[in-house]
Amino acid sequence: MRLIKTNMSLVSASIVFLASAAVVVAQTCALPSTYKWTATPNSALASPKNGWVSLKDFTHVPYNGKHLVYASNHGSTNYGSMNFGLFTNWSDMASASQNSMTSATVAPTIFLFAPKNIWVLAYQWGPTAFSYRTSSDPTNANGWSSAQPLFSGAISGSSTGAIDQTIIGDSTNMYLFFAGDNGKIYRASMPIGNFPGDFGKSSEVILSDSTNALFEAVQVYTVKGQNQYLMIVEAIGANGRFFRSFTATSLGSSWTKQTTSESAPFAGKANSGATWTNDISHGDLIRSNPDQTMTVDPCNLQLLFQGQTPNNGASYDKQPYRPGLLTLQR
Repeated sequence: MRLIKTNMSLVSASIVFLASAAVVVAQTCALPSTYKWTATPNSALASPKNGWVSLKDFTHVPYNGKHLVYASNHGSTNYGSMNFGLFTNWSDMASASQNSMTSATVAPTIFLFAPKNIWVLAYQWGPTAFSYRTSSDPTNANGWSSAQPLFSGAISGSSTGAIDQTIIGDSTNMYLFFAGDNGKIYRASMPIGNFPGDFGKSSEVILSDSTNALFEAVQVYTVKGQNQYLMIVEAIGANGRFFRSFTATSLGSSWTKQTTSESAPFAGKANSGATWTNDISHGDLIRSNPDQTMTVDPCNLQLLFQGQTPNNGASYDKQPYRPGLLTLQR
């Protein structure tokens, strides 16, 4: 009888395990071929404080169960950067503190470099084309190290030079992707053991199209549960800014168009559900972990973006961008 009880326990445990495994499999989602979003909410999440005109170029990581967001800001004369105090729910973003940085890190990218357990904040317009700073406490807006070179190369045929970097890693390499407001997307790489460090001066063009079709704000992500990577790039359309998307099976390979048009974009006026803004512009997909893999979960896809009141008449630098959030309809 004792032996029978033991076997029954094993059978029960096996059933529970198989049921759990089935749940895990059921929670793995592929990227959709067409996207439809809900604006959550259909308004800006927060307004600028401290006399700033705009908040833009958002980068986000989960941190101890809360949201940590860094961004660029623009005051009356120039660009700067800031972070929000930690908040739990998106509805809390409006009341979160907005903390100015003494050293500007414009168009930032934040992540935890897990192999060395160090936080990295990459940005543009520092001492080199792209620079980075490190920290052990990413919540402290002014607790970052001195600037270090991330990329010091130059690109041709661009009025802005290299802008809007993003960084992502796989098991062997770290990759730098960036734009140039010139219809091209660029890539550089280094062995993961050399990071954090300088990608040097060399890069390669990996995508090429018209200026408006591949403008800026490139982001690259690992797709959870799939042998796939997702790239989104901001484009300029007849009705506002929108995102196109591309996919690849490895970070060092070629990229395939997924969504290409303003009428059927990755995210834009045509499919966002947002009526408070025509622009779905520079931002970040909400990642499922904070590390260098930049992993996103297609089962729970959300986009933190910058939007603005249509036809506000402001010059580009002073356009009143605010954070907004889209949630993918499944």
